[in-house]
Amino acid sequence: MQIDSSNSRRAQPEGADSAYRVPVGAILLVMTIAGILSQLSVGLVEAWLMSAAAVALGAAAVLLRLPRSSASAGTLAAPALPTTPLRPSDAEVILKARAVELRSEERTKLLDALTDAVILVDEHGEARFANEAAIERFGEENTVLGTRRAFEQLPAHVRRGVLGLASCDDAARRRFEFDWRGDRHAPVVVHATRAESHRQALVAILMRDVRVEREADRMKTEFVSKASHELRTPLSSLRAYAEMVADREYADDAEHDRFLRVILSEADRLSKLVDHMLDISRIESGIARANLAETDIVSLCRACVEEQQGEAKRRSIALALARTTAGATIPADSGLLKQVILNLISNALKYTPEGGRVDVEVDFDGLAREVVISVRDNGLGIPADALPQLFGKFYRVSGHEKVAKGTGLGLNLCRNIVEGMHGGKIGVDSEVGRGSRFWFAIPAEAMLRKAA
Repeated sequence: MQIDSSNSRRAQPEGADSAYRVPVGAILLVMTIAGILSQLSVGLVEAWLMSAAAVALGAAAVLLRLPRSSASAGTLAAPALPTTPLRPSDAEVILKARAVELRSEERTKLLDALTDAVILVDEHGEARFANEAAIERFGEENTVLGTRRAFEQLPAHVRRGVLGLASCDDAARRRFEFDWRGDRHAPVVVHATRAESHRQALVAILMRDVRVEREADRMKTEFVSKASHELRTPLSSLRAYAEMVADREYADDAEHDRFLRVILSEADRLSKLVDHMLDISRIESGIARANLAETDIVSLCRACVEEQQGEAKRRSIALALARTTAGATIPADSGLLKQVILNLISNALKYTPEGGRVDVEVDFDGLAREVVISVRDNGLGIPADALPQLFGKFYRVSGHEKVAKGTGLGLNLCRNIVEGMHGGKIGVDSEVGRGSRFWFAIPAEAMLRKAA
């Protein structure tokens, strides 16, 4: 690369070219010293300290050789540009050094952006690098370059494994799993990897917090256990009654018909359980999508009440749409919301004694800007200690199992539909012996646009 310096020559004082040969020489000296020291196996820190000293000497020489301005005594003249063009080899060295520096900065920023702690240690366990996550986990004073304090915080078996990796000739990896500082609620996984093609024995340690993964595994195990139990109950009943029918263990035709009705009832319960499990799985995995459209929630509630009137009359319970809000239109999936409303009405009818009452109400909360649908009954009520777990998977209130059968997934499905697919809220207010009020709220953007 040839630099035209004809204009620069006229603008600079004599002697400037000799002054500016010094920094170029200093840079070349830095590269030479660094190479020699690395060949002599001197540590990186010592090598760059000595190189920095060479740069400082070069800079001092430049300042001493710069001419002083005649216009301002006691001040340095403006730096003069070199009158001699850089040689191609010198410019190439400078560009390569700058490229290496930029790559180093980019890699450091990339590592600092990780949420996992990353620390680089040598064969003695001394820290050579630590990203922001590692500084936060081990402490800033423990990740100082050249110290072992961060390394010493690792368990003994991890330290032995890391030092063993450093002494290996080939690149290798090891995985360790332990509780951070003995806290069983803070499990971590460490991946140690020997740095490849490096003159010094360095080991990269990556530490990952796996509390979320552990909790997910626990929930999966709990779900499988509860699902197995819930599936086993109707299957056992089905098998028992089917065997009695097959062996003709019934007194008369009336008992025979009763056995068949039990079989049909348990088969229906089993089918609902499987359907609910599949629906919840599709919603939680993001497979299911809500087809949002302008929905008249009052008309939807009225249709649900009419659909459940037969069951209400059979139980001698008064069921009515007690209160409505005119023009209550919301963006919703009418099919999914109908499933929620029917489930809440069905639960209210199950746990309300004969002669009781179930009311469905539709209100508009102007402050929260949402439509609230409530199903109110004067039934058994729910104990206060059971309310926080009520919307969990397979949860049944103690003592209510004898009153009515269920899958234990209906309320959890309702919560997934309301919160996960409509961005709403769902809850319950209850008092033992006085009844319950189940409610859910859906944002009412459509009503606000109509009012505007």
